[in-house]
Amino acid sequence: MDPLLLALQAILIFGVAFIYSNLGLGGGLLFVPILLSTSVPSSDLAVPISLTLTIATAASSVVNHHRLGLVDVHLGGVLVAGALVGALVGTFFTLRVLDEYTFKAFFVAVLLAFGGYMVRDWVRNARSVDEDTDSMMTRPRVAATATATTGSGFLSGSMGIGGGLLNVPLLVYVLGRKTRKAIGTSSLLIIPTAAVGFAAYLADLAIQPTGFRWPEEFLLIPILMPIVFVGAYVGSRWGLRRLKTRSVALIFILVLFVAAARLLYDIV
Repeated sequence: MDPLLLALQAILIFGVAFIYSNLGLGGGLLFVPILLSTSVPSSDLAVPISLTLTIATAASSVVNHHRLGLVDVHLGGVLVAGALVGALVGTFFTLRVLDEYTFKAFFVAVLLAFGGYMVRDWVRNARSVDEDTDSMMTRPRVAATATATTGSGFLSGSMGIGGGLLNVPLLVYVLGRKTRKAIGTSSLLIIPTAAVGFAAYLADLAIQPTGFRWPEEFLLIPILMPIVFVGAYVGSRWGLRRLKTRSVALIFILVLFVAAARLLYDIV
């Protein structure tokens, strides 16, 4: 393991965790390409490593958001079942079935749709980003959101990301949660979703004809997870004190479009 390359990974991943902990995202959207470009040879290895790092980002973010009452634990418990199912299906598709280009094209379309809607809402300031709209928390909406989180779980298992790219818009626009609470609750959902996705990768390794072998690259997990946790902890504490909610919403919108552009570039 090259010490200079490891130091570069640590610096980049710390920065990602610092920023993404303020957005209800695990950071996998950048963790995966960072890992692939700094010594991890394939996505089959980068994705599970990324899942462990998203757990660290989300856990640290939850600690700081929960302290301010910005995590809806009950709602997270209701929504998590669909995300867990999606994580298992997404992992299976990545390892056995997935048509990469079709999936990425669909994901781009979803991101652009959410991004466009959020831009319109942000410009018009159509609803307060600092207040819950409790009238939107109806049983049919909660049930629909619980079903839709299957998609965020699928993204987690298949791409090594936390699923917050879908969770946060769902919580804000379908269930009327204020932006900061949507971010905290999304972070809570990421933890079990990413854990199940990682466990599914380990299970796949265990059933290989050669038997279970712990990949050498997985040594990065105990090295990088503490760095990610600290980066996310410092970042989310700073963001909750210094960043205005509308600024956070705008950064999230920009991340949506950057993610869509990157995936579109991969397709083309």
